[in-house]
Amino acid sequence: MAISCLFCNKDVTNDGGAGFRASHTLYMCKRCGHIWLTQEAAEDFESEGYSPDDRAAISITLRSNWEREGRRSRTDRKLTSADLKHIVFQFRHLDPIEKMDYALISLEKSSKYVGDKITVNAGDDYPLYYCKEPAEVIAIFNLLFKEGFTFAPDSFNPHNNLSITAKGYQRLREIKKPNLASRLCFVAMWFTPEMNDVFDKAIKLSIEFVEPGETIPRYQAVKINNVEHVNDINDEIIAQIRRSRFMVCDLSGYRGGVYFEAGFAHGLGLEVIYTCRKDWTKEEILTDNSGNEVSTLFDSERRQIAVKKEGVHFDLAHRNRIEWEPDKLEDFKTKLENRIKAVIF
Repeated sequence: MAISCLFCNKDVTNDGGAGFRASHTLYMCKRCGHIWLTQEAAEDFESEGYSPDDRAAISITLRSNWEREGRRSRTDRKLTSADLKHIVFQFRHLDPIEKMDYALISLEKSSKYVGDKITVNAGDDYPLYYCKEPAEVIAIFNLLFKEGFTFAPDSFNPHNNLSITAKGYQRLREIKKPNLASRLCFVAMWFTPEMNDVFDKAIKLSIEFVEPGETIPRYQAVKINNVEHVNDINDEIIAQIRRSRFMVCDLSGYRGGVYFEAGFAHGLGLEVIYTCRKDWTKEEILTDNSGNEVSTLFDSERRQIAVKKEGVHFDLAHRNRIEWEPDKLEDFKTKLENRIKAVIF
């Protein structure tokens, strides 16, 4: 019986190799990577009418994660319906220049040595290059070729047998070079009143430490809701991250924007220091004031919504992080300041 990938519709019946039995919740897709879903997630995905853009966002995200983890099969936990919705919520489409930069970075990672010849399988690898379909990835490589960032013997097939040129390596240096002269630290965190004290009494103070013998802080904490600007908020976030030396990313509250900002900073080569309130590190079933479990709510159209307090998303669950508690902010400040001095100083 033929089985197709939920997200890209590729036949995955035999993609797992000898002895692997694909199912609609566990399979290996050459486009999206190793997929392992809960039964509920698979059923919800098929019934909830995800758009083509949503499907592309999931495919791109899962393939990127799979590559970043060294193409290892996921063995920690299955993807839930909430995971898929979160991927769609936090996904940001790149503009053509960003896609060219992303493709160059991916090419460099694939190269075994300078001058290595690489052929991109446009039919299966387009999600790896943040593209929605094969024609788009070919167009991106055509732009790289025309700009002189890559060289291919056949200009009509710029994705075949290509290599990165000197100009391409210069562009990679510009993309990935840390802004060593910057004194800015971008803080990505949940904007809610209960987090104000955490920023003012711990995060900001740990970033803006003053060295012995100095009179001004080593770094300046930048939180976007404290920055005056006239730009689109998303453009201003990107601009501030680009100007920063490093990032402190607090994962409390499971905020989609925070995850995007961390991923963008990581892609630029910035050091990202992760923190999280201790009770937000793991998922938790919610209860009302009487202790009764609350697992379902209804929207305005009386459709059921499964609810729970989400923990750190699977993308970052394995990353080293500093966990903190609201009544121990001084301890948190000390740990974060020491981490900054050890990693960034």
